[in-house]
Amino acid sequence: MTTGLFARDHTIATSVRADDLPVSIERETAAATEARAVRWPARWRRARPLRVALIGSPERPTSPGGGEIQHDALLRALRGLGIDARRGDAGDGDLRALDCLHLIGSRPEYLPLVAAARRRGVPVVLSTIAWFDFPSRWHAAGNWRSRLRGCAGMAGRTVFPRWPDWRRRLYDAVDLLLPNSNAEAAQLGRLLRIPLAKICVVPNGADPRFAAGDARPFVKRFGVHGFVLYAGRIEPRKNQLGFLRALRGIDLPVVMLGDVVPGHQAYLARCRRTAGTNVRFIGRLEHDDPLLGSAYAACRCLALTSWFETPGLVALEAGMSGAPLVLTDRGATREYFGPMARYASPHDEAEIRRGVLHAMTRPRSVELARRMQADFTWKRVAEVTLEAYQSATGKP
Repeated sequence: MTTGLFARDHTIATSVRADDLPVSIERETAAATEARAVRWPARWRRARPLRVALIGSPERPTSPGGGEIQHDALLRALRGLGIDARRGDAGDGDLRALDCLHLIGSRPEYLPLVAAARRRGVPVVLSTIAWFDFPSRWHAAGNWRSRLRGCAGMAGRTVFPRWPDWRRRLYDAVDLLLPNSNAEAAQLGRLLRIPLAKICVVPNGADPRFAAGDARPFVKRFGVHGFVLYAGRIEPRKNQLGFLRALRGIDLPVVMLGDVVPGHQAYLARCRRTAGTNVRFIGRLEHDDPLLGSAYAACRCLALTSWFETPGLVALEAGMSGAPLVLTDRGATREYFGPMARYASPHDEAEIRRGVLHAMTRPRSVELARRMQADFTWKRVAEVTLEAYQSATGKP
């Protein structure tokens, strides 16, 4: 049987231990696979395309991140498969025309919308985009009080997996959960006791246009080449400060790509004070700006040593071009990139430093680029997502 992120029955891969899950993998996987193997007779097939609404952040942030990019890219890819995919919002009350509602991210404000969908008999799937450990809670957005509450909640969930908070109510209310990795799926089973049959792993993707980036426009615009690229919204979770500390005293050009998350201007100021004269902060590039692909093509390596990533869209995008990768060892990065990336603990500055110095000596990887282009395009992700819709709705 094929295992991994794109296994055809979407079972949990061999990287997940059976004792991490609330039930036997073999027993429940067989039941889930049998249920998903139903094929509808041709005469029952629908004459019109499946109608789905995708709903992401209620307010588009000023510094959009992976969730917003996933929303927009998946919407386009689903339409490319012939799905009637629509953009919704958390206040959308017109559910009767839908076959399925797809929510992006885990948010308490989704609860009334899920309740309304259930009253109208509309199945709901949820891309969880969640990671549960103490470092991720402590380095999340907010002041120290909110971070302390997050750590206390994490401790409580470890002891009482079925604690009835908003997340538990949300996950119980939807029909299917779509984590980005087998590791995230295992957490849902272990920490929240979510049945395996309710989980369908749908990986993240990237646009294959990043495979054909031209380095020259970025070099011409910013006058820098052969640099270390650190891309991501500037906030404590992304660990830019730890990365810059790790590279102090090393005479390598560094480009910090991304805008500060509102409320974290003080963190950006600390990053700027830590950075040497070899570091350039160039702000955010729009996701459809050709300069973004040019930056991936121009860099010598991409670093992303966050407190966790699942797995980090910029890593997938840079990987499309075969750029050497230095990634966090927290989250789902190893599951996606395996031996084709270098890993470092976000709190180990010496390890980050060694990883970057090693990556700067490596050529671009044809193997990495081929794997990303074969397995992690948005078209491929949309195909797996469509199978999840069919499982949730019982419609082909």
